[in-house]
Amino acid sequence: MSWMAVAVVASVASAAITGYSAYNQSKGMQEQAEADAKASSAQGRVEAERIRKEKEKAQSTARAALAGNGLDVHEGTSIVINDEIERSGNYDAAMSEIAGFNTSQRLKAEASVHKNNANAAAATGVLNSVSAIGSYKGKQGDGAKNNNSQGGWK
Repeated sequence: MSWMAVAVVASVASAAITGYSAYNQSKGMQEQAEADAKASSAQGRVEAERIRKEKEKAQSTARAALAGNGLDVHEGTSIVINDEIERSGNYDAAMSEIAGFNTSQRLKAEASVHKNNANAAAATGVLNSVSAIGSYKGKQGDGAKNNNSQGGWK
């Protein structure tokens, strides 16, 4: 095997390894982004549930304080206070769910980019390998022409 053939084999192997490494790296980043997206969505739901529980505690505490002061908890100011706690708590819970969802959507888009990068890396690795082989074939043909030529050292 000539040195040129060894160089071509090394070039083909290097292109294949580089493509495979880039593919694996992008694939891993895709999987991580997808996992992060699921976790962000779940975290938003968990946070919303925590807020709802806190809202119920706040309503209970407010009713107890109002009843302790001799007010009827089923009319007037008591209802207004209870409704305000309800609105605020539901708003905060919804915002937590939306924030988790939005983050998960951004991470899913990021995962899609990594998937495309992985596919491009795989295709590029194959094309670079084929190109290295083609380069060798082209030089092999040039060498045959030069061996039969009139020029060169005598």
